[in-house]
Amino acid sequence: GGLSTANFPDLLRQGIQFDAFSGYNEMPVTYPLWARVVDSNKQMEEYLKDAALGIAPVVAEGEQYPEAPVNLNDGVKITNHKRGYIVTVTEEMQKFDQVGKVRQLGDSIGRSLRLTEEQAAMDVLTTAGNYTRNSTTNDNDVGANTAATTLSPAGLITAYTTIATAKDRKTGVKLGARPNVLISGPLNQFYIQQLIRSTMTTGQGDAAATVVYGGGVNNPFFSLVDTIIISPYFGSSYQWALLERGRAVTFQRVEPMQILNESMSAATSSYVNRDVIKYRGRTWFGVGMVDDRFAYFSSSTTAPTIV
Repeated sequence: GGLSTANFPDLLRQGIQFDAFSGYNEMPVTYPLWARVVDSNKQMEEYLKDAALGIAPVVAEGEQYPEAPVNLNDGVKITNHKRGYIVTVTEEMQKFDQVGKVRQLGDSIGRSLRLTEEQAAMDVLTTAGNYTRNSTTNDNDVGANTAATTLSPAGLITAYTTIATAKDRKTGVKLGARPNVLISGPLNQFYIQQLIRSTMTTGQGDAAATVVYGGGVNNPFFSLVDTIIISPYFGSSYQWALLERGRAVTFQRVEPMQILNESMSAATSSYVNRDVIKYRGRTWFGVGMVDDRFAYFSSSTTAPTIV
């Protein structure tokens, strides 16, 4: 047999499911490009805060091997949370030529849940309280991992060297950090593109441009990072962040997006009482800062400068 109008409720529910997953997959996100993404099957995961073992010492013939200075006491916990909501659709919305609107809801649910993941990851990056490292606590050779640093050549050097000199505070061993991702909101976009992607420097007659790094005309910031991310979901004003991919932030997925729906039947109380069916969208994950030595966050409210 063929399809008839009696199949409409089931077809609509299947359509919403399809639209929700399509919207979820089509919503552009960036966190897989800069965060470490792992699967999780626990309420929370714990990570070592300082895990460097230092330099392996020489062991002479017949001597006992020394014990490595492992500190298992200090850790970082990232808790997983369910996030989602219920969307109610009336029978009138379905029957009276409003199929388009209902189908749009499915797409919106999927995009919303995907955006929820992206925004949660971005919030971790832009929360100054997540950055506690400093040269005064022997975490690097430069200074704090967050400040209101104006985006500029000097500001980038501060951020870059803060991360690049990251070390284990107990042994003093460098971590070999290499920043390779620069993230910002739209206000810094054109400055970043010109500074990072220009091979040559020019002062354009500006007196302030007498500061030339290295004394040449080649741009020392050309291809400083291999990934530039401009996102409207990152911070506000002229904020920006520099980090090493996969080392600072971890995203834990418990379950992928899930869409559940009620049926139009006598067994569904909401339909019996009010002629409505409900769709529940959910995503289940956790995200947090595992090691802020590999990231630098600027809370700047000042426009970029050329020096």
